[in-house]
Parts: sequence; C-alpha cells; structure tokens
Amino acid sequence: MKSAFFGGSFDPPHAGHLAVARGALISGKCDFVRWVVGRTPPHKLAAKRAPFADRMAMVELLIGEEKAMAASDLETHLPPDAPSYTIDALALYETLYGERPALLIGADSLLELHTWREAYRLVCEYEILTYQRPGCRVSEMTLAANWGDREVEKLLSGVLPGELWDMSSTQFRKDIKAECAEKDENAAVRDYIAAHRLYR
Repeated sequence: MKSAFFGGSFDPPHAGHLAVARGALISGKCDFVRWVVGRTPPHKLAAKRAPFADRMAMVELLIGEEKAMAASDLETHLPPDAPSYTIDALALYETLYGERPALLIGADSLLELHTWREAYRLVCEYEILTYQRPGCRVSEMTLAANWGDREVEKLLSGVLPGELWDMSSTQFRKDIKAECAEKDENAAVRDYIAAHRLYR
C-alpha cells in the first residue's frame, strides 16, 4: 500500500481539504492518505491557531467514515517548542508507520518548494504529489527556474489531474464568523467549532 503524507495546520479542516485527499486517492498514485496535523509550521510561527487537540478532533470529524484516510498526531513526537520541518516529519513517518510516503502538497507549495529545508533531498528521496490550485501555474518553465531537468520531470509527473475547489481555512473561519459557510461535509466541524467556541 502506498500512503500519502498530507500535512497542514488544518485550522480548521474543511471540505476543500477533503476534496484534495479524495483526488489523490482517485488519481491512483496513493492508496491511503494520512492527515498529519501540524503543530508549529515554520511559516506560521506568529500565527494564533486553535489548540492542536481541537484541530486533531476536527480532522477526525471531517474524515468521518473514510476508510482510506486517518488523522495523525505524528508531530507531537518531534522535539517540543521548535518549528516542525517537513523533512524531519517525513523521516519520523517512516519510523512510526514503517513506510516511505509520498508528500501531498498544493501547487502554491510546489512553486516554493525550493525554499524549504533540505528541498533537494526532499525531491530526490520522496515522491511529490501536487494538487492544482487556481492562480498557481505549474509548468516545465516555472519549475525550471529553480530545479534541474531531472527534478522538473519528477515533479511534473506528480501533478494530479483536474483543478480542485479553492477554499482556504482563512476564508472558512471568516464564513463561520459570518455564519454563511456551506453545511454539507463541514457540518460536523462547524458544530464542533460552535460547541468549543473556536475562532470567535
């Protein structure tokens, strides 16, 4: 079984995230998606987030009965009070789950991947699966600005087909405050947020 490491703050998780995970599974490039809830993302050190336990609980609610998905508290096993870097989390993933996963990221992250810690090692050692997002053009030309021919070919081969619904957690939080977010698959998460008075 080939699993995908789907990392993020998930603050909060929403139906857009679920569409990404389902799209990765439908592509056939992975058989299982593990949602790795971020503890201290290096690019969001100053941001105020919902508590980790609440974000874990919301991911589990959103996933619901999806048999090919699970939430992971992997990052709680990393050194406390320090930024969590993807390269470290992937190494820990292999230790905890006994397999080397693919890394599932958005097109916006792919275009900035060269700035990540040990980026070259990431691309060489791991399969990178990329979901497309409106306004983020991934092409041979955009990638060639920062990667060699071999890396460009590998990264392009991992771009998933189709364009997924573009919704951010930031917008979801605003919609929650305005009480205008769509119900559907977000309902359980919305109820949890209301019950725990998050994002108020």
